[in-house]
Amino acid sequence: MSVTAPQGFRAAGVAAGLKDDGARDVAVVVNDGPSRAAGAVFTTADDKSAPVLWSQQVVAGGRVRAAVLTSGGANAGTGPPGFQDVHAQAEHTADLLADSAAEVVLCATGPVGTRPPLDALRQGVTAALAEASRGGGLAAADAIRTTDTVVKIAFRRGDGYTVGAMAKGPDASLSSALCVLTTDADVTADQCRRLLPDAVGKTLDPLAATNDTVLLMASGASGTTPEEDALAALLTEVLAELATQIGADTPATEHDRAQNS
Repeated sequence: MSVTAPQGFRAAGVAAGLKDDGARDVAVVVNDGPSRAAGAVFTTADDKSAPVLWSQQVVAGGRVRAAVLTSGGANAGTGPPGFQDVHAQAEHTADLLADSAAEVVLCATGPVGTRPPLDALRQGVTAALAEASRGGGLAAADAIRTTDTVVKIAFRRGDGYTVGAMAKGPDASLSSALCVLTTDADVTADQCRRLLPDAVGKTLDPLAATNDTVLLMASGASGTTPEEDALAALLTEVLAELATQIGADTPATEHDRAQNS
């Protein structure tokens, strides 16, 4: 299981035509609560993409209802028109959920300088939300792949709660390492903000590309409030497993091949 291992989450991944090969390219992760606490770690790049700029504002509010992730284009280096695109994308998602665009996080991966085809994206989000279910975690993980040859998913059980996750590996030519973690632990947004950066720093390479995003969403559906140290350890374990999967799926460099030949 993946991001839907914890209670309170639904997910889906669909093909919306953003990729030329017809593969899945739109993923959604929906938090059905009762809590919507969230925190995130974003890229340190100066030239942050439009989805990152939007999502930073959303996460600052401490509540996230849903995340939409696309893999057909980074929407980075696109200026004000790119930001208008993500605003429209968030509004469309919120309308379908009968909720607020201010609680919709957006992530994107793909070629830099590419804006999304909004009509196809809207159709993809509509289809993904219609399909979202507890069984949709694997399809969601598949939809965020670019150069990844296999999906990256992980989960761990704590004492009365669960942490789940999906990720895609970094690729300098495609500007993004994306990761979504979910938990049904009953924690606050402040705890999410404080615990996530340390876990990310211990496990993942520095987030320095235009779209790099690691998001943590907490539903509170288990009703369990864990000790912070225990939750921090579980987050680190899950991210470490994802990092191992990413490393195993990263093509060797010419230097590596020469050293190993």
